[in-house]
Formats: sequence, C-alpha cells, structure tokens
Amino acid sequence: MQIDVKPGRSKVSVGPPGGPTMSIPASCTIEVTGIEPSEVELKMEWIPEEGRLGTRQATYSALPQGESVRLASISKIALGDLLHRALETAFLGSGGWPDVILRHDDCEQIRVDALVYLLAVALDSPKPSATVALARGMSAASGPKRVANARKAGLIPETEPGKAAGA
Repeated sequence: MQIDVKPGRSKVSVGPPGGPTMSIPASCTIEVTGIEPSEVELKMEWIPEEGRLGTRQATYSALPQGESVRLASISKIALGDLLHRALETAFLGSGGWPDVILRHDDCEQIRVDALVYLLAVALDSPKPSATVALARGMSAASGPKRVANARKAGLIPETEPGKAAGA
C-alpha cells in the first residue's frame, strides 16, 4: 500500500494565542493505492470554525480489471488510522510529535502543550489530549491534565466534554 499526501499551496497557522505556532497546508489531497479492492482519493480542506482539516470529498475507484466498489468492501479499509499517520508524517516530518516538543524547547511548556493539542485537532487526531502526553514520552493518561491546564490558562478554547476543539 502507498499513501501520497499532496499539500495545497496556501497555509494556515496553528497554535495558541501568543504562540508558538506552526504552519500546515490549508488543503491537501491524499491518494491511497495498492489496497484491495479499490483505490481511495480524499480531498481535505481547512474548516476555520473547527480549527481542523476536514474531508470534503472521498472517491473510491475500482482497480483496473477488478471488481466494482462495494460498500461492504469499503468498510473493511481502516482508513482513519492510515490517514492520521499519513497527515502526521507529511506535515510534522519524520520526527513526529516529539520533534514538535524539541523544536519549541525554548518556549513556556504549557504553550507547547497547547500547540501540540491544537495541531492534533487540526490534523483530525482521534485523541488530541493523549497526543500531548505521547509527544512528551508520558503515559497517555497524563494528557488530559496537561490539556486542562492549558485550557485554564486560556490557550485552548473551551469545549463540550468529550469533544476536541481547535478553533
């Protein structure tokens, strides 16, 4: 299987008020090839109200000389996990989340926690609070406390319990 992420030209800045920030593409196309029974192309665009990239179009194409695309076969593809890893690799680089921490070691660490959380939301991570802890090499369970502290400091927007917010 091959995943190709093609970023758009425009960028958005992600981060807490007063920084630090990182820029990510405001749109991208993701092509997944070499999977049975179809190939997939997703078009993602920045959703400012949600502070994240959102899928605006998904196209499933039958392989040449293959069967037609069936709904039952689409559901067998673990696309969410693949896409999260592809976006993180494409936009964070090979160092991943720990490298985001290292690149901002001169900043107030609560602000870096906010940056990691907001980037995780922007890349549509299913567990942005856990990502904060994992980026620091900690247990995923310590993430929500770090995020709560950043939220209390006004660095992350308030949200409904159980829902991530990045706007």
